[in-house]
Amino acid sequence: MTRQRAFLIVAVLVGLAGATFAATAVTLDDFSRVLASIPVTSQARVMAALELGLKNACCTFPVNETYRLFERLAAASGNAADKEAIVLVFAQGIEKGLPLTSLLSKASEGLARGVSLSSLGSLLAQRLKLLEQTRDLFYSRGVFRAAPGAPVAAGATALPASRFDALLSEVGDALGDYVEGGGSPFESQKIYDEVRARLALLSGSVLSATDVELLMSRIGPADLTQVILAALR
Repeated sequence: MTRQRAFLIVAVLVGLAGATFAATAVTLDDFSRVLASIPVTSQARVMAALELGLKNACCTFPVNETYRLFERLAAASGNAADKEAIVLVFAQGIEKGLPLTSLLSKASEGLARGVSLSSLGSLLAQRLKLLEQTRDLFYSRGVFRAAPGAPVAAGATALPASRFDALLSEVGDALGDYVEGGGSPFESQKIYDEVRARLALLSGSVLSATDVELLMSRIGPADLTQVILAALR
């Protein structure tokens, strides 16, 4: 065996070991330590939510990404109350079984741009409400999230968890972008067109074209106005 080949084998093995470690490294104790360094006064509630997330981490709870965000929050300048408000948004998202990926992206973007922690907390709380109200709209229209591992019959409206979460995240993001851009919640057709354009762009790649078709055939412009108004209350 040549030295170069031996090096490549070792590199691959180290890489695999690192990937395995990354996937299993973050524990509840790690979260406890990072929360104590913020510090978070409602740590018992947050830890209970995190424990729930760790037990059901297949889809809605990106463990490592959430931990890294909390680390960044702990190191960021700002008061602990504003940091805790952001942590609580994610705890509530876990409690409600909502997908957190889009919220994590928005939080990371806000920290990178130097958005004040108080403004970022308010923005994330609003996005969480939009996700919750959007999910309720899906349910009211017969579009459900199937339990992980449960078989889904062809043509059924119980979508596999990953597909449901992706669809929910993208609609929630579209509505969040619209609101944060100063759009009026009463321009129903405009909201609908922007959501439809976003989903059409992602259809067949990030999103299932069939899922997009299903959803858009069951919701209308007025539904999206009601989602935004409910989230703004």
